[in-house]
Amino acid sequence: MYQKEIIYMGLHKDGSRLGSAGFLKVESRDKESSLYLKIKNIPHSINGRFPVRFYNGSDWKEVDGITLQEGSGLWEKCEPECLQQMRLQIILPSGYLIEGISRQAQQKLSERQENERVSEKAGAALQEEEIPKETNTAYESDKQDVVESRTATQETVERIPVQKQRRSPQETVAEPPVMVSEELPSPMADEMQMDGVKEDKWEQILDTYTQIHPYGDERVYVKLEPKDFVILQAKYQHLVNNSFLLHGFYNYRYVILGKENDYYLGVPGVFYEREKMVALMFGFEAFECSSGEAKPGEFGYYLRRVEL
Repeated sequence: MYQKEIIYMGLHKDGSRLGSAGFLKVESRDKESSLYLKIKNIPHSINGRFPVRFYNGSDWKEVDGITLQEGSGLWEKCEPECLQQMRLQIILPSGYLIEGISRQAQQKLSERQENERVSEKAGAALQEEEIPKETNTAYESDKQDVVESRTATQETVERIPVQKQRRSPQETVAEPPVMVSEELPSPMADEMQMDGVKEDKWEQILDTYTQIHPYGDERVYVKLEPKDFVILQAKYQHLVNNSFLLHGFYNYRYVILGKENDYYLGVPGVFYEREKMVALMFGFEAFECSSGEAKPGEFGYYLRRVEL
């Protein structure tokens, strides 16, 4: 059985990704794997020979090093095993790290993180079940006293007219509910709750998320993570499981969203014809970069239309 995969390497410093650092080609057969690593875009101040370590699906293994000179280097290795869940790292001085991860390894990592979250929730639920009954009884008693107090306060408040803010017929923002408390509500409660909230959804997104100019011009985009996709329409929520998007997000730790007549979601990456074909299979029909011309090795964004 023969398998081949290209893994794009990233340059990191102190936990933040700085950009692309070359690629790793993995060719695996039944009983061996051939590794070809090409590193580039490394600070020229970093020169010397550095150990290469990789994860083979069960543990980390450190092998002979790679020589970096003038920001680049080449390394080849043949391993007597079939490597499928591949992760490779090169630790450099001054807090720099070169790292790449295969799609299978990324999927396993995501599954492991999800299992850890489920375990944490299960543990929290178990702790709640183990609370002594006497404690629960006291809590329910205190809770009942609070409910009765709030009910009496609410009856008092309902007899007092509450001044409401007038709104023009064009405005569509719903009146916020009257909050019941032991103090009388302020006549300016509506204005305070609406402070900083904009009616235009895109304007609100611009205020909420980090703004960037990905193409070096006046066009403004924002940085997002998959957890932020709740701002998209329901039919685009499935993109949180899009393998191509997750691969780009893992490498660069962000995706982008912008408005140019339509709304576009962008995945950072390096342009290659094969990568373009993969992107198209996962729904990303375009590529754009700051130079305006998509050339092999050019950094930019694979784009697809979405709706808010």
